[in-house]
Amino acid sequence: MDPLDIMMHVDKIKPHFQAIFSADSHEVVGYEVLGRLELDDQSIRLGPFFRDPNVPDDFKMEMDQKIQDLALQQYLEQGMDEQLYINVHADYFASDKEDEYLEHLFAYQEKGLDLSKIIIEITEHHFAGDIEMLLHTFKYLKTLGIKIAIDDLGRGSSNLDRISLMEPDILKVDLEALQNESMSTAFHGIIYSLSLLSRKLGAELLFDGISSNYHFHYAWRNNGRFYQGSFLAEPVNHFVEKDRLKDRFRQDIQQFIQVERAKLTTKFQLTTTLNHQVQEKWKLIKKSKTLDEQVDDLAKEMEHIFFRIYVTDEDGFQKTVNFIHLGHDWVWDETVKGKNWSWRPYFIENVIRMKEEKTGFLSELYNDIETGERIRTFSFPLDETLYLFMDVSPMYLDEHQDLLW
Repeated sequence: MDPLDIMMHVDKIKPHFQAIFSADSHEVVGYEVLGRLELDDQSIRLGPFFRDPNVPDDFKMEMDQKIQDLALQQYLEQGMDEQLYINVHADYFASDKEDEYLEHLFAYQEKGLDLSKIIIEITEHHFAGDIEMLLHTFKYLKTLGIKIAIDDLGRGSSNLDRISLMEPDILKVDLEALQNESMSTAFHGIIYSLSLLSRKLGAELLFDGISSNYHFHYAWRNNGRFYQGSFLAEPVNHFVEKDRLKDRFRQDIQQFIQVERAKLTTKFQLTTTLNHQVQEKWKLIKKSKTLDEQVDDLAKEMEHIFFRIYVTDEDGFQKTVNFIHLGHDWVWDETVKGKNWSWRPYFIENVIRMKEEKTGFLSELYNDIETGERIRTFSFPLDETLYLFMDVSPMYLDEHQDLLW
């Protein structure tokens, strides 16, 4: 719809509320305020209006003000206690409108609004103003009890360093990319990074765009505390019952737990099997051979599982060639011998773990630097100084789907 037509019917704008659910209570704990134009028995979304770069900022701010006023009035009139998520363009806080916006909130505070229930959502990658001014404003908002959520993570080009400076309370992840198979592999890595960032910042993860049970499960197993999306609740013009999905949540999450247990059991069983097989096969290999020849013999015994094998010392220096399985043969890659891998994530920690526990273990899924495919690595201590690393074949993982979680 043309933006001017929308502004001509500003009196037809109504707030809608999309429920946000909590993993721990299984109840509605908040609502995101969304604008809708109610015209000719149609409910028209205003997202395109706010994303349109041709719409003047003053128009957008006026529309924001209208939607928020109506939402806050309805919130106070009905004595609501859940958190209210309000979308605000980040550039708003880097303009001369900032004081006006704060005075607006204070006016509602005088009417009984608890500012600790307000969560301001901003989209970081849309911000083009003075970052120092924005950080100063956020710190002030937090002293009032207002929380900050960074929206639209998982799509766009978010700057994780800048997000860290903002110290948000909530990271809001959009799961839309999961529906695109060509993007999903990269998306898993993004989610992993955001999960690490949230723990570092002490922020909660809110997963938006949950449109299926698969999305719900994905959000749950990736440490999401809050959930939002059409699979759970569509935006409506009223507040909903707090416990409307409590029984369904309990059933779904119980299923997720059972699935997770089954997958972890498969992983631990494979780890036990690999420990036994590698240990026994290594004992039978003639130690009169060179280390490269010994590992080559071991590789030929394990080619149905692994596609790349090598050995390093405890400091990360590679002591063998890379043994790479191509077709039906193991190829020796001499170029990596002597290189140091101690800079890799968790390398030193993993070596200490093998040294202390005297056993091998299977890594979490990660994207291989060279192939770009998602793999796992089995690490095993050959002795007190040598450590074996065996990369599980993507084909083997595909045949054992429980290992792809």
